[in-house]
Amino acid sequence: MNNEQQQLQTLLLSLLPADHSTVGNITLLDQFLAAAQQAGRQPPATEDDFKTAREALVAAGLAVKGKGRGGATARATGAQRPDFALGAPTPPAPAATPKPPKAAKAKPTPTQPDTGDAQVLAYRHPDRRKNNPEVGLVNTESDPEQPKTAWAYDPHLDPALQFDSARAQADALIADALAGNDPAAMRHALQTLQRMGAPYLQWTGKAERTAFEVDTVSLHVHERIDAMSILSSVGKRQNASNSIAASASGAKAGVQKHPNFYQPGLFEAPFENVPLRSALDFYKHDRGWANRLVAGDSLLVMNSLLQKEGMAGQVQMIYIDPPYGIKYGSNFQPFVGKRDVKDRADADLTQEPEMIKAFRDTWELGIHSYLTYLRDRLLLARELLSESGSVFVQISDENLHHVRELCDEVFGSNNCLATIVLEKTSSASGNDLAGITDYLVWYGKDKSQAKFNAIFRSKVLGGEGVTQYTNLREPSGKFVRLTTNELAGTDSLRPGNVFAADNLTSQRPPQGGDVVDFKYLGKSFTPGKGTFKTEATGLRRLSFAGRLRPIGDSLMYVRYLDDFAVSPIANYWADTKLTGFSEDKVYVVQTALKAIERCILMTTDPGDLVLDPTCGSGTTAYVAEKWGRRWITCDTSRVAITLAKQRLMTASFDYFALRYPNEGLRGGFI
Repeated sequence: MNNEQQQLQTLLLSLLPADHSTVGNITLLDQFLAAAQQAGRQPPATEDDFKTAREALVAAGLAVKGKGRGGATARATGAQRPDFALGAPTPPAPAATPKPPKAAKAKPTPTQPDTGDAQVLAYRHPDRRKNNPEVGLVNTESDPEQPKTAWAYDPHLDPALQFDSARAQADALIADALAGNDPAAMRHALQTLQRMGAPYLQWTGKAERTAFEVDTVSLHVHERIDAMSILSSVGKRQNASNSIAASASGAKAGVQKHPNFYQPGLFEAPFENVPLRSALDFYKHDRGWANRLVAGDSLLVMNSLLQKEGMAGQVQMIYIDPPYGIKYGSNFQPFVGKRDVKDRADADLTQEPEMIKAFRDTWELGIHSYLTYLRDRLLLARELLSESGSVFVQISDENLHHVRELCDEVFGSNNCLATIVLEKTSSASGNDLAGITDYLVWYGKDKSQAKFNAIFRSKVLGGEGVTQYTNLREPSGKFVRLTTNELAGTDSLRPGNVFAADNLTSQRPPQGGDVVDFKYLGKSFTPGKGTFKTEATGLRRLSFAGRLRPIGDSLMYVRYLDDFAVSPIANYWADTKLTGFSEDKVYVVQTALKAIERCILMTTDPGDLVLDPTCGSGTTAYVAEKWGRRWITCDTSRVAITLAKQRLMTASFDYFALRYPNEGLRGGFI
């Protein structure tokens, strides 16, 4: 390609809108010829030059062809779009000052956000996904009906614990076979037989139903919502309107049409558009990642993700908040403003007839149907999880034991990571012992590979895990005890450092070289039957630093409260209550943001994929969006989908600077 052709292609590419909107070929030809003439090209550009440059750009992947009379052209999706680039807002430039001496080149640091007006930014995930069919393009030829997908599960674990004594007779044979040098396949078979000898949970229909079939459906795209697209589109139309008004005021009569005016879809991101031929070839092409809110049954959605989109092993965390039982009130809430749902009350009947039918069909056999419902979804959840992935199931004490037994069956008892206690209220009325907690059952697909990020809470004087910090070291060096009011926070603390007198000895029997006697302030101290936790050099360093305090015949270690200002969070979460002073409760059963936030932070990194097949009010999607995780969520109820959609569209989040801007979201936040 010669230099003249390259110049013509560059000229044509510069005329294509940066927002990837299409321009008619006739209009584009006029603009091309006018621009070439203005550039002083000799000989003048022709229509053949235009066609040659256009075909070259399409062949190079820099432009795409569009529809319309005479055809159209647009920038290709992969081209750079400056108005969608992610970057921190630049602070206003300070007043001019004399230039300081030139300093050595320092490592660049991320720019800080402007403290002025609020900025609206959006981040993009580099991950790709399959192109779901657009709802207006679907027919029986482009998206043919797929056969049902059959899923099989092991029927040998069940609501009554049973034990088959006949199976135990094979234990001796199995033990001998395992002790031998058998092939791997035989060893796996023998281990499976050995597991069959354990007690198992049995319910109606389990033994007879060793497999189940799920319709393999497509997830149709009904609407795409992108905040940056909305703002960009509104801004472009506002500028176009101003240009039209200005040109009209200068004309003698009438209104002139602005040549660059184009009205795109308000809710669609142009960089997600693919050529029509590829758009009709469903699930065959990759496109930019988009988080998804799906209206549909969770079993159908998860099966579609597995079969249609090939997402097996790609989900890092799954949060399941199933119905706590089989009563009507725990499954359906027909009105947003009325959370007091009564079972068998006509006034609380849902206005969605299909939901009533679904309720009757789903829980036809009571608790037995409930266990089948949950087991089927846990099985597909296991297939979606990555090897380091985790699943959380939120449940009340009514069916906690059954959920544990089901998870043991699906994931294996050796992959249980924890059972977390959530406080949901501070008190409850009733004639029985009040239940104020829910539970999170946490399993990993493979416990040895499970991703875990430790989480911490700040130490608060007098709070949980800080009760031993009852002493104060004044600036003069004097040790005093804190008063009750100081510990409770009603009185301000006196100047000094709060500390706890910690044990300096270990129960390990003394060995050669261990210190068995140490003199401090003229008094000899011994570790008793054990030994000191450090050697003689360490004890002397603690003495010089003033970190030793004698109490009676014991020598204690002075541990300041700010030595390590945080404490690890264990499996009892007492600060997850929904109160009137925190977040508004919309549902009868609604999870606190803090609970899901901790689960996501513990088991995922920025850019990881989170799935919630029980959307509800969209709390999981909201938290995942806040912390830069990709997410997919679904629900069968139109009420839930509408609430979640409104919540996500009206949400605002804190600004987080990227730790490593060149790595994008996966580099984490500062």
